[in-house]
Amino acid sequence: MSTLQQYRLALQIFQANRLRRDYNDLALMPQYESVGEFFFTEMYGPRDFSRRDEQARRMQQFLHIVPGVRWNDIEQVLDLLDLTYRLDEHLAQLMVAAKTGTDFDEATYEHWYRSADNYKQRRHQLELINSSLYNVYRLSRSQLLGIALHRSGLIARLAGIEAVHSFLRKGYDAVRSVENIDFFAVTIYNRELARLDRIFEQ
Repeated sequence: MSTLQQYRLALQIFQANRLRRDYNDLALMPQYESVGEFFFTEMYGPRDFSRRDEQARRMQQFLHIVPGVRWNDIEQVLDLLDLTYRLDEHLAQLMVAAKTGTDFDEATYEHWYRSADNYKQRRHQLELINSSLYNVYRLSRSQLLGIALHRSGLIARLAGIEAVHSFLRKGYDAVRSVENIDFFAVTIYNRELARLDRIFEQ
């Protein structure tokens, strides 16, 4: 594993733990338990997402394998994956160059987070998270879409997009049991925006 990969993994571990800490109250609510776990593990979990993210960039070519899904339905989700990757990559590069060590604390993380000087991109990331949550929630109301996602796994594997297809299916399943996404989405947006503003105002 390269040094950059080690830092990316360290960032993912830190971010996953931070999210679990900051949103433990949401995760304890029965209707948000599944979507919270998806958010913590499939979006920001501590593992290599490079295969999934590379496939996401090719998803448009194979979208016909999932009946009932249009490119516009998932474009924001895939944009979010791409932006998150680029932001984490940049932050990891800064920390590698500074030799901060992979056992950094929250103060060190926030220092380099601020030093990256990408407030507009981070704000855009929050907007994408918010809009993606609402869009996936809307899609999850379709039972036919769920059937299509669950039955097209083999085709996705043959098309070489198994990882991103699995991500979309898990997202659908996680949001399916949510009765109302508003409180979850608004809470995440408001807390993350307050945190972003606090870090950049230091």
